[in-house]
Amino acid sequence: MSIAALIPPLEALGFTLNEARAYAALLQRGASTGYEVGQHAGIPRSAVYGVLRKLVQTGAARSMAGRDGEPERFVATPPEGLIALLKKRFDSNTDALEEAATRVDTTPDAPDVYGVRGYLRVMEEAERLITTARTQLVVSGWPRELAQLAQELKKAHKRKVFLVLFSHAALPDDLPGSVFSYGLDESDLESFWKHRLVVVADDARTLVGATEQGVHDGAVISATAAIAELATSQIALDITLLAQRTRQDVEPVMAKMLGARVGSLDALLTRKLPKKRG
Repeated sequence: MSIAALIPPLEALGFTLNEARAYAALLQRGASTGYEVGQHAGIPRSAVYGVLRKLVQTGAARSMAGRDGEPERFVATPPEGLIALLKKRFDSNTDALEEAATRVDTTPDAPDVYGVRGYLRVMEEAERLITTARTQLVVSGWPRELAQLAQELKKAHKRKVFLVLFSHAALPDDLPGSVFSYGLDESDLESFWKHRLVVVADDARTLVGATEQGVHDGAVISATAAIAELATSQIALDITLLAQRTRQDVEPVMAKMLGARVGSLDALLTRKLPKKRG
């Protein structure tokens, strides 16, 4: 991997561009003076020592005092050490945020519906719904996306979340929960259908998204119960049609998935069926 590949993830972790460049230069060159780092990393001489001091302060580098008139040198913290340090700080800050959030007296207004753009953001929001689900998850998607969500789906299943998965395409055998699939080849379906993902959590929160890994990917996330009900009903219909074609008994899953809606409708239909004409 090129040393330049370190810079984007370092920036994502909060390093400035110059800090990321300086760390990469130190990692590549070893012990270096500020002048050498500035020359190698393209950082102005007027700024490079401030950048290096910040790296030392945050634990990403250490300084070595010069002897006999030699200039001060800087050494990068080894990547494994820096990663461990950043992880520890992240966990500590997350714990502090969680504790502080529980003490907030007021709940800010949040939109019932909002949208996200980009494949990565869609998958992040889907994972968030799965991670925070408490009682039930109903998911419809393609093997590619469900495989990416498999780890969180398995964790949800271990939390005793009732889990229903549906896909027209063949799904991996190791997916948890009640899995329904036509077993069709994914590439054959891609010739006329686009990748879509639906996640319904706790019969209350819903994600409906395009997951083509293209520029138009996006999703709508809703906390409206009516939208969750509609999305769940559509997936239930897909599963029911599959069951009719393959002669599967899905009544126990439908009863748990749809709750009292199923029994109430059946009772009404039993009492008042349409009369036949003729």
